[in-house]
Amino acid sequence: MQVHEPSPVFVGRHHHLSLLAADARRTLPEGARTVLVCGGAGIGKSRLFSEHLRRVSGTPSAVGGCLELGAEGVPFAPFTALLRQLVRSGGSAAEPSGDTGRLIPELGGAAGPADQGRARLFEAVLTFLEERATPHGLTLVIEDLHWADTSTRDLLVFLLRNLGRTPVHLLVSVRTDDLHRTHPLRRLLPELERLPGVRRLDLEPLSRDEVGAQATALRGRELDPADLDLLFERSGGNPLFVESFLAASHDPAGAPIPDGPRDLLLSAVEPLPEPTRRVLGLVATAGTRVRHTLLASVARRAGVTEEDLEAALRPAIDARILRSTADGYVFRHALLSEAVHTDLMPGERVRAHRRYAEVLQEGVERMPESELALQLAHHAHCAHDQPLALSAAWRAAEHAAAVHAYPEHLGLIERVLELWDQVPDAAERVGLPRDQVLARASEVSLVAGPLRRAVGYATEGLEELGVTGVHDPRKGRPENFERVSRLRHARGRALKELGRDGAMEDLAEASLLLTFNHPDAPGVAATLAATFMMRGHHEQAASTARRVLARARELGDPRSEADALITLGSLSGPLDSDEGLELFAEGIGLAREIGDAPAEIRGLINLSGYFKNLDRLEESAQVCLEGMRRCREFGLTRTQGGAFACGLAVTRFYQGRFSECEELLAGVTDGGVTWARALTLRMHLELYRWRPDALRATLDEFHRVLPAQVSSPVEHLPVHAVLQQLAVYEDRLVDAGRMARDLLSSATGERPLTPLAHGLYRSTQVWHASIVARLAEQPGEEARRLAQEIRELSEKAAANPEHADSPAARMAARAWLAPEPEESLALFEAAVAAVAPSGHVLVRAEYQLAAAGAALRAGHRDRATEHVDAVHGMAVRHGMALFERESRALRARHGLPDPDQYTATGATPERTALPAAPGGEVPPMGLTPREVEVLAEVAKGSSNREVGAALFISAKTVSVHVTNLMGKLGVRNRTAAAAKGRELGLF
Repeated sequence: MQVHEPSPVFVGRHHHLSLLAADARRTLPEGARTVLVCGGAGIGKSRLFSEHLRRVSGTPSAVGGCLELGAEGVPFAPFTALLRQLVRSGGSAAEPSGDTGRLIPELGGAAGPADQGRARLFEAVLTFLEERATPHGLTLVIEDLHWADTSTRDLLVFLLRNLGRTPVHLLVSVRTDDLHRTHPLRRLLPELERLPGVRRLDLEPLSRDEVGAQATALRGRELDPADLDLLFERSGGNPLFVESFLAASHDPAGAPIPDGPRDLLLSAVEPLPEPTRRVLGLVATAGTRVRHTLLASVARRAGVTEEDLEAALRPAIDARILRSTADGYVFRHALLSEAVHTDLMPGERVRAHRRYAEVLQEGVERMPESELALQLAHHAHCAHDQPLALSAAWRAAEHAAAVHAYPEHLGLIERVLELWDQVPDAAERVGLPRDQVLARASEVSLVAGPLRRAVGYATEGLEELGVTGVHDPRKGRPENFERVSRLRHARGRALKELGRDGAMEDLAEASLLLTFNHPDAPGVAATLAATFMMRGHHEQAASTARRVLARARELGDPRSEADALITLGSLSGPLDSDEGLELFAEGIGLAREIGDAPAEIRGLINLSGYFKNLDRLEESAQVCLEGMRRCREFGLTRTQGGAFACGLAVTRFYQGRFSECEELLAGVTDGGVTWARALTLRMHLELYRWRPDALRATLDEFHRVLPAQVSSPVEHLPVHAVLQQLAVYEDRLVDAGRMARDLLSSATGERPLTPLAHGLYRSTQVWHASIVARLAEQPGEEARRLAQEIRELSEKAAANPEHADSPAARMAARAWLAPEPEESLALFEAAVAAVAPSGHVLVRAEYQLAAAGAALRAGHRDRATEHVDAVHGMAVRHGMALFERESRALRARHGLPDPDQYTATGATPERTALPAAPGGEVPPMGLTPREVEVLAEVAKGSSNREVGAALFISAKTVSVHVTNLMGKLGVRNRTAAAAKGRELGLF
């Protein structure tokens, strides 16, 4: 059977082609449009792009593809290719700037200083594309996004969010069957699809008729219907497999079904001449694509002249195994490359990789140094040349650092450390001792890796220097004091972020080792100031930060200056909010200007919490969203994005948007303080959903993450708060009073209860005032004594301006302690009115429920009913089971009308009351009439057997009823159930 060249006929994708054309026409009047073309391997994504580009040939275009190099990837590879093509094609746009020139330095762009920042690089690429797209538009194709490195994905997201009205048509292909469960695109693609101007286009397998049309075009005649049925069944409608079957030397009807796609793909390679198959092995060793100059040099080392190389390549190109590009060759499909490479014998693979490494070591014309270093590291590693692999990996790491490709930078440093012990002269090759490579690994892990790994690398570096404890100042500085200080600083920063003890000691040691005039001293002191703040030593934090600020400005150290400004902004109280926001703006702006990603991210995290503490919830949410966007641009979503997700979750929690809150928390996976804060928020969620057992289980997990004896006490303050609330709602008022007294005692000492940056510790005055008021109504000397102690401690704390609360909170605190019910009611209603505009649903519900109680004490049942109705409505609407429970209890206790009942009957609230006795039709708290009967007997002190005898049921049935009613009442024992029943007026 003769197989013709692949047909120029375009089969089966006309609808998709029309969609691409329609999208392209919209770019000039409407702005940038993006199409994510998704499908399995060989489904025809590249063919669709080629056909579309052919039909819009009048529009400037460029194509770039992502490279597969094992676990690594060339940072920004497709964008480098796109920019290079656009520059070579000429046009009205300016030549690359110094920032863009970092991606294409061989075309005249000068590489700028590394500290100009990734953000400036992204802006430079955006500006270049904006200029090149004017006035006729621009079509850009990025192929194989599933192989993209983190930096490429980040730049793509940045462009999608910022191209705006620029007439760019961006086409991106994704091989969906490569998206395993943990693949980053599994989470990124849905986010991209939600962006304006972005659409997803899924390519399905061809139909039977379309497979027949493709086969006819390839063979020059129609297939027999039975052969077509078999071909369609075997290929599954995959165009690549259809071509592979038909390119084989056998008829599809008579050939056995191949063992798998590899055999199917190789069946098109096997008929090729032996020299062609050998050259294809060399091409596949490079990956899916290779430069001609590189391949020619490698082939010469394999004994193949350039003439023989071209002769060998021709059959592969004619058979559409390869296609030629402007500067090299690319496999028609990545699966072909994989199949050819895996078909090589192990010795052949090693020799091929060694030849590539030798050529790359000598240099390749017009290949950027960054790409050369990364490819050399890959091939040397595969060739088992560990010394060369180590040297190349270090060079590639330097290039990754220069373009702020943080994840790639860390991966390459870790490759160097992995190879270190196998290379005797590793230190000479790298130019640094191993402890300093470990220091760099620790520093990069602070941004792009697990924090515990940062601690581990720094600890290993200190052990390498023989440092196990603190140095004795009387003996002078150790010989390697700068190296020791750097490692101490890195470990201290990691421990700070983990919320673990040891951070202060490491930072103090790092500071003591340096002289006052040492250039690293302000940076260490800035970290120390931030650590003081996190651990509640606010006066020391402020004084240290002010000294750092002055010294940094004197020395011209913008990094330390930005860090100090952010710390001082975080320490500003609500009464100084204008000044605090100015400090934040200056610090974050400076960090962004110099490309200091860690400082910028820290500033945005703290600013979000600061807005929360000012009850400016939506502004807090917007800062979190901005932080998430910046993390994506920096390639730090996995390691830093959790803090913003947690911060946004807190805001949504306060707004009563519990489902959104839970969705955000599900994305928080990083350890340390962020994970602990997520657990704290989960405890609050369980409280307001009234799931005490789940709350206690989460508490246990929190203590495993942040054991109290080895972590910052400040991080435990929100946990103390939620436990106090739980005790109150479980009728353990004395326990709640003891916790409040102990907490306030510590607050008036060295660690004030200033609201934390993550915003989970709030309205301390209000809550403690409510405990005082509740304890005052309890019998017993201890309750009265606790109330007095808490009141005195609260007044002492409130006198400190650092404890200044919001106006609404101050009114609510006064309301709880007001001697006259009328005054209390007026203050609570004023607090409700003040907090309502902020959208703070939880606080409003708390204040309004308290207002209902004050109205009842003042004899205003109608106003009490209005407040209870409002609380009940919010509780049902937002899933706040706690407030639904409390509002129902208040209705039952005082005979207030039930909204469900009067809504059903059409009666007004004043005319219909909820029955409060066992004889009523609607028992409160979801209790059944039988459970009320059982509870009444339990209240008499009867055993299960005695209850059963009284109600003519078995003791086992009584046990089931008791368990159920205790769950509904939210109590843990029979005594508490009886007390709750009396409180509800059930007997």
